[in-house]
Amino acid sequence: MLKYNFLPLLAGFLLIPFICGCAYFEKGVPQEVTIVSYPTECSIYINGEAIGVTPIVIELPRKIAHEVRLSKFGYNQAVKYFTPVPNDKNKNFIRFGLPEDLGYYVDLNPRSLNADMKSELVPASLGSDPFEKMAIQALEADRRLQNGEISSDEHKYIIEQIISFFEENV
Repeated sequence: MLKYNFLPLLAGFLLIPFICGCAYFEKGVPQEVTIVSYPTECSIYINGEAIGVTPIVIELPRKIAHEVRLSKFGYNQAVKYFTPVPNDKNKNFIRFGLPEDLGYYVDLNPRSLNADMKSELVPASLGSDPFEKMAIQALEADRRLQNGEISSDEHKYIIEQIISFFEENV
């Protein structure tokens, strides 16, 4: 008859939740958040770590702030933040124990992060001849469309940004 020593196995099962749970005490339990951008397929970096491309639904620890950097060739980088804010449970008169330690009294805000990326073709200033500059930027957008560097939707989006810039500043 074989005898097994179950004590190490039992100790392992008891220690795993404790070891994994330490991160939850420090950073909070994960919360599902959504990151969307226009144009789509922007690279996502959260706290400096590459995560994937937009659109994406991920889980982030809720007790700490997260810097989200979006980048795509031909567009200026966008930097946004998920920040912990008190939720409705925070209004409870008594707050202690595991819910407090695990961050159940805060939620990341916003739950859905939307970023409209600004094209690099949108100028920073009008220059001496604004209409010539607008034509040059629009022709560059046309060239990128013809070369397959951008989609027709992105082309429309970039042209709208260029026109809006000149309408607001001329």
